Order: sequence, then C-alpha cells, then structure tokens
Amino acid sequence: MKESKVLLDRFFSHEMLEQLVTMGIKIVLVYLLLLALVFLERRIFKRLIERRERQSIDKTNLIFIRNVVIYTTYTIGFLSMVNQVPGMQQLSKTLLAGAGILAAAIGFGSQQAISNIVSGFFMVLFKPFRVGDYIDMGGGNMGTVVDISLRHTTIKNSENRMIIVPNNVLNNQSIINSSILSASTCAFINVGIGYGSDISRAMAIMQEEAMKHPLLIDNRTQADKNDGTPQVAVRVIEWANSSINLQAWAWAANTSNAFILKCDLLQTIKERFDQEGIEIPFPYTNVILKKEE
Repeated sequence: MKESKVLLDRFFSHEMLEQLVTMGIKIVLVYLLLLALVFLERRIFKRLIERRERQSIDKTNLIFIRNVVIYTTYTIGFLSMVNQVPGMQQLSKTLLAGAGILAAAIGFGSQQAISNIVSGFFMVLFKPFRVGDYIDMGGGNMGTVVDISLRHTTIKNSENRMIIVPNNVLNNQSIINSSILSASTCAFINVGIGYGSDISRAMAIMQEEAMKHPLLIDNRTQADKNDGTPQVAVRVIEWANSSINLQAWAWAANTSNAFILKCDLLQTIKERFDQEGIEIPFPYTNVILKKEE
C-alpha cells in the first residue's frame, strides 16, 4: 500500500501536473494558430480568385495552389501538436523530415492517394480541363468543374448535384470538354417527314422556328457570312424505311442553352408541321382478322 501511494504521489506531483497543463496550453495555442492561419489563407485566396474572375482569367491554378497550401498547413499544424506530447517528438521530427504532401500520403498508407495527388498536378499542369469547364465523362456523368483538390475533382451537374471523382480516374479516361476552346455548342435537331411531304417547306419551317428562338446565336465566321452560309443549316441526312430524315444545325452559347434550344424546337417544329400538313411518320401495325370457315 505504501509503495502504491508513493507511485500515485509521484504521478500526481506538482511537477507532473505543471507539465500536463503546459502541454495542454501549448496544444491549444497551436490549434488556435492553425485555425487562424487557415482562415487567413482562405480569405487571401478568395480575394485572389474573385479578382481573377472579374478579369476573366483562368483560376484553376490558383484554386489548386490554395488546396495545396491549406492541406500543408493542416499537416504541419497536426505534427506540431503531436510534437508537444512527451515521447512523440521523434515521430513528428521523422514525419517533418520527409515532409509535405507525399510524406503525409505515405504516412496514411495509400498508394492510391499518391496517384491522385500526382494526377491532380498533371491536370493542373497540362489543363485537359479547367475550373468552370463543362465536361462529359460518359455514363451520364457530365457537368461543370467547380474544384480540383489534391485528391479529387468536384463536378456540378445540371441537377445541382456534386459528382466527386478521384483525380487518377479522370486522368486515365477520355472526357469530352465542351469549353476548352469555345463554350458555343451546336444542337442537332433531327426530324423525320413522310415521303409524300413537301421537303423544301419542311426544311424552311425548321429554319424559321430556329431563327425565332432567343437562345440561338450566330456562330458563322465573316467568310461564311460573305459566302451566304445560312445561320441555321437544314439538310436531308437519310432516306429511312418510312421517313426522310432532316437535320438542322442550331448554335447556342453553351451546352445548357443548346439543350433548352433543342427541346423547344422539337415542340415548335411539331406544332408548325401539324398546322401546315407536314406528316411525321410513326410505326403502326395492321391486324388482319380471318373469318373461320
């Protein structure tokens, strides 16, 4: 009993309590400093990004650098807090010696994490897409790139849902970028008419309805205009089994507008065809009933 009491007295000695309090205060101070630094970094990068937006300058690099700086700050802050714990100094020094993003990724054990980080750097360096670009990854996954972090890329689709894609997945697959050169998008409006219908009148109706739409833009070059190229071209593209298929080329400012333009024109063209007697063939079945003898 006496020996146990002596051990307890040593454990709860004044010096020990003082060390614990000092360690706790240091950890809290480091934590508060970490929060303050991250807050300051976010504010600085927010202003820089907003300035680039006003000047219409690509902000992809700046967003990626922001993510790297904040991630590094968190890593150093965590290691600094670990360093305040007795017996953990050697561990924190070892991690800091091999520091940075790569060491942190290895420390948390994942080759996949390293692949995502490297892929993120490649995407920012070679720019297959930028923040603000509209991309299609296939499988119905498409939307606007809103962020590129060390681990993943965030894409907002037309339903305002966020698609989180690991960087190495995007870096190793083919994507369609609708914004890499120009955001202008051509909507293909395909309509089939009956073989007995007036082709020229049907083509004129399609062109008239497209020209009336408020989202239509003129994507012609000056040379096209000088040559008399129509703003909306309509051509026969196929003689099908039961219809003559027509296609109109109508341009919109971006992919979203092109989708709306196409939907509206499919409706208004159908209404005009009905008014002017242009037949739109549809499949039907003849049923023959034989009278039993």
